[in-house]
Amino acid sequence: MKVIENPKIRPIKPFIQFHMDSLKKSLYANQALYIMDNMMLSKLRKDAVCNPFIIQKGFQLSKVILIPDIILEEASKNLPDEKAFEKYYYELFRILSTEHEIYVADLQIIFELLRDMIGTKEAAFNILKNISLEAVRTNQTIRDSIKEIDSHSEAALETLIGCIIANGKNAGERFITIFSLALLSLYFGPVYIVSEDEKGIYGPFRTFLNNERLMELINIDHTFDFIQLYQFMSYESLNSFSFSSS
Repeated sequence: MKVIENPKIRPIKPFIQFHMDSLKKSLYANQALYIMDNMMLSKLRKDAVCNPFIIQKGFQLSKVILIPDIILEEASKNLPDEKAFEKYYYELFRILSTEHEIYVADLQIIFELLRDMIGTKEAAFNILKNISLEAVRTNQTIRDSIKEIDSHSEAALETLIGCIIANGKNAGERFITIFSLALLSLYFGPVYIVSEDEKGIYGPFRTFLNNERLMELINIDHTFDFIQLYQFMSYESLNSFSFSSS
């Protein structure tokens, strides 16, 4: 995973994990998890200094926090060096890690989880590819490029990653969506998506409702059940939750 080798993030490495086996154990132990986007990381890092209460009390529904590698890449890209990254994010990750396990994962790790639990490489990739197709219904160009991937190719997963990244716009949100749906397909959840991205996160969600093909892929029978398992947490809802749980 390329981002782990980025020297900028060195200050927070003691607080994060990035191995599939440990993530799997944590998911089995907790079932539920949080997935966070870059915008929310940026908002919360201010609270780590000014209002740590929201961080200490707002994440009470699971001990697992998952950050896609591309989200951490985006966070580091916006800062010039290791010192600046430490100033911005050290305290946030330190506080979160006191009561939570923080994982950084790429699509390779999600694929490995699928393969580990489904049994074969081909079946795991087909599930991931089909979930990705449903996840990007709002972007026909990306959807068409995913359709063309040869599932038997040695480079299939790498090609899928390239398709999802596309021009980079909203790429982090696409990975969050695909990660969430893939984990639901493995019966983990609820997944709490910590984000306020109206277009990148909420937009695709509207296409999932009453999507029978997607529900079949992720092993959920009814839209109501899906809504219970695929939940959004805005900054305001985290703030409210921190006070209600105090």
